[in-house]
Amino acid sequence: MLMKEIRTERLLIKTPEIGDKFELTQLINNKDVIKWLSEIPFPYTLCHAEEFIERSRERVLKQESYNFMIFQDKKMIGGIGLSEFNNKSCQVGYWLGKKYWGNGFATEALKSILDFGFSQLNLEEIFAAYKIGNEGSRKVLTKCGFEYSRNKYEYDIELKEEALLIEMILRRQEITI
Repeated sequence: MLMKEIRTERLLIKTPEIGDKFELTQLINNKDVIKWLSEIPFPYTLCHAEEFIERSRERVLKQESYNFMIFQDKKMIGGIGLSEFNNKSCQVGYWLGKKYWGNGFATEALKSILDFGFSQLNLEEIFAAYKIGNEGSRKVLTKCGFEYSRNKYEYDIELKEEALLIEMILRRQEITI
């Protein structure tokens, strides 16, 4: 299944295109954003953006992952995706540009990608993780029904060390529609 876009009340969530590389580079190239993401280099260059977009397009064709860019009024505001598929489960990750924090965009985007994962990909559970101190992400996950699963460590390429994350889980049977 090649999902190209998801529409919500305020957002367009779509597969990244090579033309998005400039906006992506400008938006994510912020220390306050990068510090909450484990696998994103800083500074983030156009080359990084091009590689991400090409890799995303290849992986969606193989149904290995689904990466999307989040737009509001035709302006990129962040990214979201499903990856690390294992039987009927996967990992969700998301980020927003700093000036878009606190407006409910992450919650809106996450709810739509959860619906996609459970209804169209027939997943049974979706995991998410946030770094200690990222209260915004914790609140988004809690609003969407995620519950604590475990503590885990993940290598942070920016910090060049293991970072403690809180992993949360949402199971299909726990969703109330």
